[in-house]
Amino acid sequence: SSGINAEYGRAAPYDFRYGANSPVGRLYIANLKKLIEQTYEINQQRKVNVIAHSMGNIYMIEFFKGINKSWKKKYIKRYIAISGVFGGSVKSIRALVSGEIESIPRVFVNANSVRSFQRTFQSIYWLLPRKNLWGTDEPLVFTNERNYTIHQMDELFDDSGFPLGKDILATTDNMMDFTEPGVDVYCIHGSEIPTAAGFRWKPKYFPDYQPNQIDGPGDGTVNKRSLELCKEFKRLKDYRVYPGIKAGDHMQILLNPDVISYVKNIISETGEKDLLNF
Repeated sequence: SSGINAEYGRAAPYDFRYGANSPVGRLYIANLKKLIEQTYEINQQRKVNVIAHSMGNIYMIEFFKGINKSWKKKYIKRYIAISGVFGGSVKSIRALVSGEIESIPRVFVNANSVRSFQRTFQSIYWLLPRKNLWGTDEPLVFTNERNYTIHQMDELFDDSGFPLGKDILATTDNMMDFTEPGVDVYCIHGSEIPTAAGFRWKPKYFPDYQPNQIDGPGDGTVNKRSLELCKEFKRLKDYRVYPGIKAGDHMQILLNPDVISYVKNIISETGEKDLLNF
């Protein structure tokens, strides 16, 4: 419906189970680089607009981290970040402890069954809240026996009966930093929607039953402090926030006519027929 043909709009989906430093992730990044170069060449060497949503944004941060300045200057017009989970999400903790079935009717699925395969996804560990954003005095997990901060994930894995989680978490160490993309950035996200800020398990519910959610600010999936990290980018050109569920929900924002119009206006602001790379 946007009128963008296959030469102008190129999709770059990734396998959401893996982090960028995995063999699958490294292959994706190599292929993404080739796709951008190809898109540039088949469109009269016009620079490419990169649009990323959610976890796609931390994939892009890892991508830009490994690319030199001259390549970025040649191929990248701008980077449009939508609902970026730049600093992780508290919601990911529930998936690793008790299974994430928030959007699935419980009559259809067993949370423990879901948990067994979610615990194998490196990406969920990559999405954990960043230690520099959540302090050592800020518990995110509350149980009858004790509480846990994001700095005590190893103990949480042991106490929830999944010590292997410590090893999987360790594989994400070199992806937890927040680095400059080195390109012009336009940041868009939602706000003022109750978002998981912690979890409280009733006595005898930990870890095999679903906890009660403690809400805080965010876009319904990603916490406010994580979304707002994009404001720190040195080459931030514009920053837009869309409050409320209809306008700014983590997924619904992609269907927001105002957001769609804004993105189109960004891309066409120079009067050139710039390219899109999703």
